[in-house]
Amino acid sequence: MTNSPTTSSASGSSSSSSGLESQAEEIADIIRESEYVVGMTGAGMSVESGIPPFRGADGLWTKYGNPPMDGYSKFKEDPTGWWNRRTNEKIDAHILELRDALANAKPHAGHYALAALEEQGSLQSVVTQNIDGLDEKAGLKNLKEIHGNRQKLRCIECGDRVSLGEFVPLFAPDPCEKCEGLVKFDTVMFGEPIPDDVMTAARAEIDKADCVLAIGTSATVRPASGLLWIAEAAGATIIEINPTETKLTSLCAVSLRSSAGEALPALLKILSE
Repeated sequence: MTNSPTTSSASGSSSSSSGLESQAEEIADIIRESEYVVGMTGAGMSVESGIPPFRGADGLWTKYGNPPMDGYSKFKEDPTGWWNRRTNEKIDAHILELRDALANAKPHAGHYALAALEEQGSLQSVVTQNIDGLDEKAGLKNLKEIHGNRQKLRCIECGDRVSLGEFVPLFAPDPCEKCEGLVKFDTVMFGEPIPDDVMTAARAEIDKADCVLAIGTSATVRPASGLLWIAEAAGATIIEINPTETKLTSLCAVSLRSSAGEALPALLKILSE
C-alpha cells in the first residue's frame, strides 16, 4: 500500500493510550481480514530485553567503532585460533558486551504476545533478524532466524544445527557428526552469506503473506529488509510497529509509534476477545 500511513504515538498519557488502542483495533481488523500474516522483527525487539543495538546513539558500533568486515574469512583461515581468542576474551569489546547482554536477556511481553498470536492462529510465522533466541524461548514455533541463533552451532558445509541450550562452548567444537565439516556458531558473521536454507524459508513465508507486521526493525539491513519491499510489491499490506519513523513508513498502511512490549499485548487482547 502506498497511501499515507496512519500514525500514532504511545507515551503513557491518556491521549496516547487512546491512540494506541485505536490503531491496535485498526491493525486487528486488517489481521482478521488477512489469510497469511507474517511478523518480521528487528533489533527493537531485542533492545526491550536489554540487548544493545549495533547502530544508533546507544549502539555498540557507535560506542566501540565499526567492526572489521572480514570476520568470516578470518574464522575459516584459523577456526581454532578464533575460538581460543574468544575463550581468552581477546576479541572485540563490542562482542564481549553483546555476549554478556545475551546471557542475561529474557523474553519480554512482546515476545510472549507474538507466541500467543501464533498459537491462536492470528499470526502464521515470524522472520527475525535477531540472534538472541528469545522468540524461541517465548514459544514461537514457525520461526525463521535469518542471522542465526547464538544458542546453536551450525556446520558451514551441510547446514546441520545443534542447539546448545544454556551451554556456551569454550573451545572449538568437534567437526560435524554428519559430514565432518567445520562447525561455528549459527550466527552469521561479517562476510558470511546468509545460509541458503534459512533465506529460502524466509522468502517462502514472505511470498505467502498478504499481511506483514514489521516490528522493531529499521528496515535498513540487507538482505533481510529487502523481504519487506518484496512483500509490498506483491500486494501485501505492511504494518509497522516502531517507536520511530523508518525507511519503511511510507509503505505502511498503519505505522504505530510504540514499543513492541506495549503494542503487541494490546493487539493480542483485542484479537482474543
